[in-house]
Amino acid sequence: MFCNHLALARGQRGLRLAAILGATILTLAISAGSALAHSYPQTTDPQSNARLDSAPAHIGITYDSNIAPSGSSMVLLDATGGAVPTAADPTNGNRQTSIHPTTDLAPGPYTVDWTSVSADDGHSAQGFYTFVVNGGQAGIIAGQAQAQAQAADLMATLSVTAGADGSSLLRVDLDNPTGVERVRIRLSRPDLGEDLLTTAPTGDGGWALSGNEVAVPGAWHAVVIVRRTNVVDDAQGSFDFTVDSLTGAPAFASAGGAGPK
Repeated sequence: MFCNHLALARGQRGLRLAAILGATILTLAISAGSALAHSYPQTTDPQSNARLDSAPAHIGITYDSNIAPSGSSMVLLDATGGAVPTAADPTNGNRQTSIHPTTDLAPGPYTVDWTSVSADDGHSAQGFYTFVVNGGQAGIIAGQAQAQAQAADLMATLSVTAGADGSSLLRVDLDNPTGVERVRIRLSRPDLGEDLLTTAPTGDGGWALSGNEVAVPGAWHAVVIVRRTNVVDDAQGSFDFTVDSLTGAPAFASAGGAGPK
């Protein structure tokens, strides 16, 4: 009888501990989710990397969650990195921002620099995307630059050059492509925030971003992130490069391994 009571008590304690543990895990999960609440673009108009026959009358973003109007903004940059005069549009709902140019847009590339503030917890996010008004130069890069960086046990080579239509082209080559599932580039600069972009295979052993993401001159930071089959941690290599505002020439300032992640 004593053994039965002891077993029952142990079983009840086990159930209580399991319930407490489950509640703790749920609370932590909810807290972590709340701490990471950010609003990111769900759709953009024009679409990212669009090639337009004429200048857009309006430029808008619909976010994936509600944003706070205070602190959420859009800035339109031309090919020199200068801000284009714009005015805010009225919007419907709490997930949209929209602006319209108050001056004519010349043909060429444009960058939309967006900042959002989550209405849920006030956390901010910043990023960018580009589009091109056809009829002029599609990009800003002239020439080519290349650098290498260690990415875990891989050697990654990043090339910055112009694509066939003049838009920016970032290409990644690896010394050992065995088992590579995906190559992404986290592209950033302090004044524009960052964008995590997935490359496409080039067909000759490399991976490339050919959407004209680099459409303003100045200093850029790129992290190459390689996902491989049966390797838990992604391999990362970091690069810093600049695009000259007068000549469009790209040049690498430094490159180094970011380690696995």
